[in-house]
Amino acid sequence: MGAPIGLRFDPDTKRRLDEMAEAIGPRRFGALIRVACRRLVTKPHSVGPALAEHRRLSEVLRSIPLVMVKIKLEPETVQEFAALAAEHGTTVSALMRVALHRFQEAPGRYKHPMLREAERTGLSDRVDVMITPSSRDRIRHLAGRYGDKLGTALLRVALRRLLDEPGDLAADLDAIAPLRDLRPEKYPATIKVHFDDPLRDQLDALAARVGSDRPELVRLAARRVLDQPGLIEHAVNDEIIRSDKHRAHLMARHARRQARRHSQLD
Repeated sequence: MGAPIGLRFDPDTKRRLDEMAEAIGPRRFGALIRVACRRLVTKPHSVGPALAEHRRLSEVLRSIPLVMVKIKLEPETVQEFAALAAEHGTTVSALMRVALHRFQEAPGRYKHPMLREAERTGLSDRVDVMITPSSRDRIRHLAGRYGDKLGTALLRVALRRLLDEPGDLAADLDAIAPLRDLRPEKYPATIKVHFDDPLRDQLDALAARVGSDRPELVRLAARRVLDQPGLIEHAVNDEIIRSDKHRAHLMARHARRQARRHSQLD
């Protein structure tokens, strides 16, 4: 076996893996992980779709809720904003998220337009929009460079830019409007597992093929073996005795352990 690889799992997956390994026999965790990975690399065509689905579900679970902001506008601007949303079959909130994304990508010279917005009158109407917390905080930061309470004025700058130059709104509504802030993925449960060089190379080759990395593939393999264990005990025991050099010794030791287990059960 090669040098051990540090792996990380969420606590629930680690607990379930521990329980499965302990049910097979003592010190079976590493062999269980290797079996799971060998099964994964033998079916490479199913890995890409499985990763995509896992990532989608992970984003849903880690999604941070949108926050509401209130924007004061002139009645005619409110009507123009609503008409643009209706034209594209979307909401003013989705349009505002696109506007803010574009603005943050290229804020340009916004100081004087923002200060003029702060002095604007006739803002008798109000629009409530839902945006990401990170966009709200970024706007506050940019506005705060030039004074207090300028965030709403800068929101209007971003909105007016969108109204003046809609561009390819359909594409941006598909790609940008659904985006959410995400909590970081957390895998606090750690363990080191030995991998032989061929298996390690197969995992790395598969990771390169599907745009992943070794830790993500191992976690996918672990989830699969938990959901579809099959003849996992035989597979793990076979993994234990894979080495020809120690095969006879390990088989004898395994037989003794199995005999002790059966005698204890009796």
